[in-house]
This record gives sequence, structure tokens and C-alpha cells, in this order.
Amino acid sequence: MGATASATHAMKPGQFVETVLGRLFVQESGKGEGTIVLWPSIFTDHHIYDRLADQLAHSHRVLAVDGPGHGQSPGRPQEFSMSDCASCIVRILDAFGIEKAIIGGTSWGGLAAAQVALDHPERVKAVILMNTPMRLDGDRPVLSSRSIAFGARWILRHRTFRDGIARSFFKQSSLQQDPTFAAGFHAMLANANPRHLSAAVRSVILRGKPLIDRLEQIKVPLLIIAGTDDAMYPLATQAEAAIRAPEGILEPVAGRHISVVDAPDDVSRVMARFLAEVASQ
Repeated sequence: MGATASATHAMKPGQFVETVLGRLFVQESGKGEGTIVLWPSIFTDHHIYDRLADQLAHSHRVLAVDGPGHGQSPGRPQEFSMSDCASCIVRILDAFGIEKAIIGGTSWGGLAAAQVALDHPERVKAVILMNTPMRLDGDRPVLSSRSIAFGARWILRHRTFRDGIARSFFKQSSLQQDPTFAAGFHAMLANANPRHLSAAVRSVILRGKPLIDRLEQIKVPLLIIAGTDDAMYPLATQAEAAIRAPEGILEPVAGRHISVVDAPDDVSRVMARFLAEVASQ
């Protein structure tokens, strides 16, 4: 998935970090004093953050990760837990010499970011959850989720399936306006190791735990960004989650499931305001 021309100028050569889930690719950009670590959704890689990272480059160092089995991170055939993902993020902080950072992510990435705050609160300044499932229950997944989890291994190479994911994740106008991104999205999925990507999808969909009941344990500033047209995770549930978190803030933005692609300027403005508030504390 290709970066915009302006984003490319802000990026440094990516590097791999050895973690409990194998080598993870990390794209570094920006040169600000603060650091933000961003983990993407299933079926996407770090490129969903290209434009956001470019807009934050003047104020923050951004480390955008490819989750295991996605993008340039090879992954493994074994399933894993969110605590494993949290351990990976801590390992990335160590590898880059960072004591504390703002941890964020989209969907799966939001679950991973929240888990860092729960498992390793001493490493977290604030948390940003974008389009994140709050009531995900790995014990009782709906049939469609189970079908996606087990079918991903075999049907990712089919254009029809990938088109279905794209329609669920992005507004059609977003893909039309950036055909390079759309082509990269398809290429990443088509070229992924099907066993390894499927293991990651199963781990998120079938082994996840509801987050909403644990948000009261996160004591740092927490920003929840929700897509107004995100059919997967209704706005009402996101609002309830923000109330449950001691320092929770809800910011609805336009878009479907991947708001950072559908409404990057809105997400950037919301995040910049939140980051300024965190820095002033």
C-alpha cells in the first residue's frame, strides 16, 4: 500500500524488531519529542497511517507497526493473545529506546493499545482507540465473524472477498480518490501468507475479550475515535465506553471502519488537540 508523496518525505527507513510474535516491521516517521506507537486493524498494514503520520511529523515521532501476518511482518501459524500483542509493543519501545509513549491503534490495534495500558501501565502516557470493538466476545462470535476467521486462509486471494472487506472498511470515495492505496490494500492481502494472516484474524476475532468492562482500569487520558458510519461498532457503544474510562473522551468523525483513511484530516485534528492536552498535563 503506497504512501502519499508528502508522507514519503517524513518517513525514515523501516526496521524489524524481534518480538514474541516474530519479526515485526516498524515504519518510523516524524521528529517531534513525543512518541506515538500505532498498530493497525486486521486486513491492513501500517500504510493506513501514512497521511496521519505525515501530519503529525512536526510534533511527534510516529512508529507505525505491521501486525503479525500483515504487511512486511511474516507472522506465524499459531494463534496469540492481546497480551502477546502488548508485549510486542513494549519490545518495540525498548528497541527504540523509549520509556513511555502514547499508544494507539485501529480496531485490532485499539485492543492491543488498551492491553498495553492494562498490562504495562508504566510505559503508557495516553491511549488512542480508533474504531475499536468494545464488546468483542471471543466465546460467542457471530457466525459471520467465525466464517471470516476460518475462511480468511482460503479466500483472501479472491478479489470478491477482498472487495467485500474494502466495502466494510472504507467509503467507496476514499478508494476512488486514492487508487494507489486501493491497489496496495488488495496486493497486501493477495500476497500475504494465508496461514499466518488467518492465524492473526482468528486470534483477534475468536480469542478477544470484551474491552468495555476493563476500561475503568485505564487511568491515563484515553481518546476514542469512532466512525459515524461504522456499522461494525455503533456510536452508542463507543459513547458508553468513553464514559466508563476515568479520563475517556469520545470524538466521532466521518467514515466507516477505518476512519484514519476515510477522514484523515478530521482524525488528525482530533488527535492534535488531544495530544496538546496530554502534553500540557
